[in-house]
Amino acid sequence: MLHTQKLFICNITSWSRRTRHIINVYCSTLINDNLPKQKENIDVRETKELIEIKTELSKTNKKKKKVMKYIEKSISCDKEILDIINYIQKVNPDNMCYVAELNPGFGILTRELLKAGVPLIHLYESNLGLHKILEIICTKYPGKLKLISFKSNLFGITRAFYDDKATKKYQDSFKAIESKNWEDETYMQIIGACDDANLFTFIIQNLIFRNGFMFYGRPVFYIAILPSVWNKYNILTSLNKYTYTKVMFKLMFNYELLGTLSREAFIPWPKKKQYKRNPTILSAKQNYEQLYVIKLEPKADIYAQLSSKDWIIFSYFVRHHMQKRCNRVIPALEKWIPGCGIKLIAKDYTIYTQFGDLTPTQILELFKEFKSWPDYKGSHFIESMKASVGAHNEFEFLNE
Repeated sequence: MLHTQKLFICNITSWSRRTRHIINVYCSTLINDNLPKQKENIDVRETKELIEIKTELSKTNKKKKKVMKYIEKSISCDKEILDIINYIQKVNPDNMCYVAELNPGFGILTRELLKAGVPLIHLYESNLGLHKILEIICTKYPGKLKLISFKSNLFGITRAFYDDKATKKYQDSFKAIESKNWEDETYMQIIGACDDANLFTFIIQNLIFRNGFMFYGRPVFYIAILPSVWNKYNILTSLNKYTYTKVMFKLMFNYELLGTLSREAFIPWPKKKQYKRNPTILSAKQNYEQLYVIKLEPKADIYAQLSSKDWIIFSYFVRHHMQKRCNRVIPALEKWIPGCGIKLIAKDYTIYTQFGDLTPTQILELFKEFKSWPDYKGSHFIESMKASVGAHNEFEFLNE
């Protein structure tokens, strides 16, 4: 199905029971009584496709033989990915206007999505070597698939938040999509996989600066990620991993764990590594065995909390003060606005209150209070923020 960013291709090559469970969640309203039998047997047309794909792969590289052998043996009848596809269609049955599958690889998930009833899938594949294989599948489903060549991985352009050329690549890739107001329904459903530990940071930055995936409206992601990435973000504030990105993530996104997939369903397979610390060993073992499939959706009401400009300012506020969780609130804000401690004490903050003690919502409320003070506009905080954010040459409106 999918391959992630530059670290591994991450093509789904098999259907385990869990895998089909996920498709069931995606498209439950399209499932009828006969569908389980349909899913348990690879039909004649699909068998012919696999023969053609095998023939095409044999032309490319001898190393592909191992992959071909694996694909032949592992496209089996299980039911887990179907449950996730069912879920997506059930919660949003009328919003299938633009479905984008990133890094579809050998197109195995692509075929399952089509059989589940997705009317049109846009395939964004950066590996040109896989295009002939995907073209074979496209000819079998005329009018159902649109293959889009893209030289870079859309999950991997980390410079997109400050590079005009990279930002334009995203705009050009999705320019055919109808723009929607942020508060409206999501404008695109993105299906993919990524093993990059910085994936959420990348998506958060997209949202803060309204570029990349967020340029034309509010998307929804159905992505397979490493368990360690999910565990790092789905935490309590008492843990040491409570940082800037976790605060922004919890404030700006709705998220849900839909299920797990076998890591063996993705190629190339990971290598086992030796670790000395027990927590690291457990995390590495999880990453080696599974991928988590999650639903990630930006909140529709974020601009009722702050304006788009203020979200950028707030992101700097959080990043600066959460460099250390032990930073104390009153001394930190006194550096920006001397004498403000009295106002904070009146709001039940003490001299010992640390930023790490506050929940994401409390940090947001603290920023709103900070921003409401008369001395805010003339404070050193504004100069510091502009020097940091403006260094990317992207935010001229901050000077307005």
